[in-house]
Amino acid sequence: MCEHRFEIIEHTADKGIRAYGDTPQQALENAAFAMFSLMADLERYHPEREVELVVEAQDAETLLHAWLSELIFYSEVERVLPLQFRIVEFDRWRLAARIAVRNIGPDIQWLGSAVKAVTFHEMVFEEREGQWVAQAILDV
Repeated sequence: MCEHRFEIIEHTADKGIRAYGDTPQQALENAAFAMFSLMADLERYHPEREVELVVEAQDAETLLHAWLSELIFYSEVERVLPLQFRIVEFDRWRLAARIAVRNIGPDIQWLGSAVKAVTFHEMVFEEREGQWVAQAILDV
């Protein structure tokens, strides 16, 4: 099991996440894990299959937004809970990722409200002192 480095940010009406990584890929993976950790204890469940998602954007913050938004969309449409995130291809404004998922069923214990959307408010995706930071405020 890998270590997920993130924290939940206090925010007036929404929830925020700030994820860290030694690489931009690791920060993006940890941001996805942090976002879905707001909804369920991800380490409690076992994946049933893997899917691949590809996301493109024109800048760093938009890539973070597109990544998290695509995960929310895929989860809702396919009725799956994403559990593990591995970016397999990455360049400046494009990523391809393998996502381990399981079907949503009555056995999942939800921790709170579902994340409805990712906002651009206070969004950050940058390198700071040799560490990558991915931060997003989420509409719940």
